[in-house]
Amino acid sequence: MKTLETERLRLIPLTLEQVEMFTHLDSRLEDSLGISRAERELTLHYRDAIRKYTINWMKEDPENYLFATIWVIVEKASDTVAGDIGFKRKADENGYIEIGYSTQPKFRVQGYMTEAIGAMVNWAFTHPEVKAVIAETREDNIPSIKALKKNGFYEFKYSKPPEPAHLASMMSDVKMLWHIRDRD
Repeated sequence: MKTLETERLRLIPLTLEQVEMFTHLDSRLEDSLGISRAERELTLHYRDAIRKYTINWMKEDPENYLFATIWVIVEKASDTVAGDIGFKRKADENGYIEIGYSTQPKFRVQGYMTEAIGAMVNWAFTHPEVKAVIAETREDNIPSIKALKKNGFYEFKYSKPPEPAHLASMMSDVKMLWHIRDRD
């Protein structure tokens, strides 16, 4: 199994079966990974998105599942899930890939996500088809914005998604951008 490591973290990509386990807040996922069990939170919205999108993307393109799956972020010290991270499918025709992530409450504002984003972005850029990484966050999610900035992301704003040609011109000098989305 492909894993990524940082000083304090292990990032483990989940199989399709493990992604399904991830949506249940019992110990099946941790048991399958051989890690310690700790309380995990999962919003209803996120759980539904995993079931609707992530699982389907993994089934549609099993060769590229590492770009569609959830990677759990395991804190080495406690051997527990500190969060999750992943991409929203493989790079598009322009080479753009979108990253998403979530931190468990107990592990927030400790630099874990900064570490995890860095590891995932570095891994993504080992694939020649990836030309740029894009993220989206809310304007009131200051820790997320700080984690993106610390990893070299630049902010861009738009009221509607930019046309591919406009996005390509913005990406000519910059490899990582984030967009502030409106409040839900």
